[in-house]
Amino acid sequence: MVAVLAEIAGVHDIQLLATQQFKAKSKELATLSAHALVNGDQKAFSFIASGFSGEIGFAVVETTDDDVILQKAGKLIPELVACKKEKNLSMIFLAIVNIVKLRSCLLLCGPGEISLAVEAFGGEISRHGTLMDLGNRVSRKKEFIPVITRIINGGWAKPTSLARGLSSVSLSKLGHLEVDPSDPYGKVIRRGSVLIDDEGLSDDDCGGEEKKETEDVLA
Repeated sequence: MVAVLAEIAGVHDIQLLATQQFKAKSKELATLSAHALVNGDQKAFSFIASGFSGEIGFAVVETTDDDVILQKAGKLIPELVACKKEKNLSMIFLAIVNIVKLRSCLLLCGPGEISLAVEAFGGEISRHGTLMDLGNRVSRKKEFIPVITRIINGGWAKPTSLARGLSSVSLSKLGHLEVDPSDPYGKVIRRGSVLIDDEGLSDDDCGGEEKKETEDVLA
């Protein structure tokens, strides 16, 4: 079928076309706000088990250049926290999938997420505890959620001794959404969150060092 369509469209190099399309998609992703990236492809999954009951949000961003998305981690982490509070989720994750290298990493916005991710995936954690290497897992439907489901149904429970995370910040301090007046396409951005300067954290911060008001919840 692909060969037939390629002939009709006059495409001589299907692989080259696919590569160009993937690059175009990644270039567009680089312009999206943290709010759009966190909410664009997010699904919620409900669990009722002996150790845990609640809803877990799981967002996915597919790209050919994961570094471009990771450079936004300083805004993505606070946006994950805000989204979790606004949607009343128990936990939330964002997987960044490199569709060329077929590898993924997982953004972690709190100690609960870290605990579950370690139990489910056991990947190496870096960037001040906000990023886990998922290796060659790339599918939310086949590889992410089934593992989480198995771990939760197997009796996983959030440890009671966990330190306070960013989710302990009240919703009223997590800012508000507004349309960026400087963006011709009406990009929605978050303003006024105590977890991030409106200008954004540096790439190296990646959620590791927030504003002074929230240093106590990172201990």
